[in-house]
Amino acid sequence: MAWVVAAVLVAVSLFTLGSPHTPGLSQEPPSFDGEAAYADLTAIVEQFPRRVAGTDPDNRMAIWVEEQFRAAGLETHIDSFTAKVNGKDVAVQNVWGIARGRTKGTLMLVANRDVPPPATQGAGDNASGVAALLGLADAFTVTAHEHSIIYLCTSGDAFGALGAKDFVARHQTDGLYAVVALRDVAKRDSDGVSLDGWSPVPRAAPPWLWLLSAPAARRDANLRAKLPTLSSQVLRLAVPTSAGSQGPFVAAGVPAITISSSGPAAAAQNDTLDTVSKATLAKVGTTAQDMIMAVDGMDTPGARSSGAVFLTRGATLSGGVLATVLATLLIPLVAVTVDLFAHCRRGRIRLGPAFKRAGLHLAPWLVMVSLVYFANLVGLLPSSPDAVVPPHSRLALNPRYLRVIVLLAVMLVVYAYAVALERRITRRLTIDPRATIFVSHLLLVVIALLLVVVNPYTLVLVLPGAVLWPLARPGGWARSILPVYLGLIMVPVPLVYYAVKLGIGWHVWWYFFLLFENRTVPAAAVLLAVLFFSTAGVLAHTLHERGSSPGALSWPAIDRRGPGRMSDEEWAATVGVARRRMRDNGNVRTR
Repeated sequence: MAWVVAAVLVAVSLFTLGSPHTPGLSQEPPSFDGEAAYADLTAIVEQFPRRVAGTDPDNRMAIWVEEQFRAAGLETHIDSFTAKVNGKDVAVQNVWGIARGRTKGTLMLVANRDVPPPATQGAGDNASGVAALLGLADAFTVTAHEHSIIYLCTSGDAFGALGAKDFVARHQTDGLYAVVALRDVAKRDSDGVSLDGWSPVPRAAPPWLWLLSAPAARRDANLRAKLPTLSSQVLRLAVPTSAGSQGPFVAAGVPAITISSSGPAAAAQNDTLDTVSKATLAKVGTTAQDMIMAVDGMDTPGARSSGAVFLTRGATLSGGVLATVLATLLIPLVAVTVDLFAHCRRGRIRLGPAFKRAGLHLAPWLVMVSLVYFANLVGLLPSSPDAVVPPHSRLALNPRYLRVIVLLAVMLVVYAYAVALERRITRRLTIDPRATIFVSHLLLVVIALLLVVVNPYTLVLVLPGAVLWPLARPGGWARSILPVYLGLIMVPVPLVYYAVKLGIGWHVWWYFFLLFENRTVPAAAVLLAVLFFSTAGVLAHTLHERGSSPGALSWPAIDRRGPGRMSDEEWAATVGVARRRMRDNGNVRTR
């Protein structure tokens, strides 16, 4: 009956589907000059190699970019700030120019000029993005635009969008209609554009901006835009992470997206002129201009970045409704938990010992988490400025095996001691298995409610547990352990997803370990995850012991008891008598 209620509420939510209100493309042809942009790309690579943020090549290129902006007739500005690069504080600059429009509202184009330390030329990432940025500045000198356009060239983004983050912190962003970032836009043999509209918080670029990229890429550039699936959108909201230039803008609610040419990225040390294509640069630059021209034709700003997702090109689901749908699917779990509580009340079962056992079982997990945070605090583990770790940075691609092994060894020793202590204390408690089963379900409900506060989309990770834990029964592993641990099935899914999508393969374990120890993943989320694993262990162990009564997980309305089967009250009375006899026998032996 609870599932019927949940299904009805989910069906009702589908009536709230909206439209993305994607703006139409401008009828004016684009004027992006691929030849001139490629000439700028070549000049950047030849004149400013190894332009790591804060180095002399990076600073000289900042001056050169400002000169190019001035030549395009822009009003130029330089924002200086301090960033931590390779463990040192260095001075870096954001360079930006603005072309004033006649209508209220501003559009923005962004490209970072710096490269990761291993790079020599950085032709694709991201000389191509800066070349496209300069080409668009020239293009809009001959193409009319109603709104003001800002051209932002950042630095420090190879270390986690530091330049973009500084710009967002320093300037008002309420008037920004849209931000289009350009990165690695000239791959050879590319036949499409890849998009990144994610952020390090549970927000994503609005559906209309995602969907605008498809016709913009197709009409004049004959490219295919790779749009995310619904499952990808939900998973990225549930486990948000992004080090792209669009990330700080999306996190601030600004519609922002990064455009790249599709295809595998070259390794930083191999990112040279041989890996880029003039034709791809021209096509992606044209796509970006078509998108800006379409947004420029909007009379009012579109929807802001939020948790909204798109199901099709014409149907969207708001973030609030999506969170409500996920919460609605928890109704059966809540119903089961209430029913289990009623069983415990009727059987006069004490719940206190079961809560103590759950807390004792959680303690060793908390000790391990504390050890990781302590290791980070004293500098034993690597860190990244502002807890931002780019997935393709040297830090993320070079696991510190020795330090991790030593840390794991210490953790195992401490964990073993904590578990031994926990079991010694637990033996002194008299715990009814039915109380443990109820407490486990109750804790899962509490975890879900707290996730709604931390990040409601993360509920998708505990939904399998909400469905499968009530189906678990006392007995063999297939009835007890298997359903409980299958409830954790969604936990490793983000690891597999990011390993594929970010192209970092098996290094994904180290990447997420860095996010965990740097507290990019909020401490509250880590604690809830630890409680989830701990509770699963307690529930599985209790069910597998077969210590529960035959009716411990039965519902009176559907329970078909045989004529000789004991009721819950009779079982409780029998268990009480047996325990008193065992206690009396123990006292006799002691005497």
